[in-house]
Amino acid sequence: MAPVSIALPEHLQLQSPLVCLPTEIKHIIFGYCFAADGPIVDPVVGCTPPEGEIVPKIGINVLRTCRRIYHETDRHPLIAENTFRFTTVNRVRSFLQSIGKELSTRVQDIEIDARRVGSEPKVGDQWLDYLAEGSTTWRKDAPELKCLRLNLESWPSIPMSRTKLWNFLRTMLSSVDGLERVVVVGASKGKGMAMREPWSPVHFVGGDDVGPHDLVERMRNTIKKYNEQGTIVRWERRDGKLYLEVVSRAYLVKHVDSKWAGPYTREKHTDPWPENGSCTWFEYLNRHSDVTDPRTKGINPNAAE
Repeated sequence: MAPVSIALPEHLQLQSPLVCLPTEIKHIIFGYCFAADGPIVDPVVGCTPPEGEIVPKIGINVLRTCRRIYHETDRHPLIAENTFRFTTVNRVRSFLQSIGKELSTRVQDIEIDARRVGSEPKVGDQWLDYLAEGSTTWRKDAPELKCLRLNLESWPSIPMSRTKLWNFLRTMLSSVDGLERVVVVGASKGKGMAMREPWSPVHFVGGDDVGPHDLVERMRNTIKKYNEQGTIVRWERRDGKLYLEVVSRAYLVKHVDSKWAGPYTREKHTDPWPENGSCTWFEYLNRHSDVTDPRTKGINPNAAE
């Protein structure tokens, strides 16, 4: 489909206080307008969002106010500051190709929605092929991608066995590298689920007896230039979901949570992990012992001497 051509303005709208502001201030204002309050789902012309999907609030209609604003507005924040969620490979590729090479290089946060995996022929295989080790397709489509999210919150309704779905998740993670952040979303409803370790497969596929428990290790291998002190494991339970992530410390502080003060430290390995928290990679590796690492002192002021 050819892009719609909007003619240049004939009227400069000089009576408008908004368009008369300095360019830098207008960019800041429009940047706030373009910040969606949730993932933007399948943003492809002609695609119907999945049933029950909540459309995020976003002030993109500002581009329709007049031709001058349409042509002067910087669209880069719309692409760089939002999360784009896709249900199929065809939709992610269609979107990235439709916005053009310049804007596709600004895409930094993509989420893969697994709801169609197993229910529609070849959807799962297509995702695995797209992210396959040695394949550069996704890197050509989104060369500056920093964050990848894998959403399995709907695992109770995905028509796949627990073991097969677990292996699907592990295989997707093993195919990606060079990121700054990777997030896996699962379901965590009820007190029983809240008592489980945040990296337990039960949150993502509904059971523990599904194979190797190497989820966090595979997540960590996707992070660019990882190291023990520079890699943080975080988790949060919200609205019946569990968000488990591995992120580089530099990216975490700069782009995710500027107020992050340091990882949570348990006094004993028998203490339960908090419902929401974080730990260093060293603490994760020694989660079954009371070994402490004095090098964490610089990250967490409350760490043991």
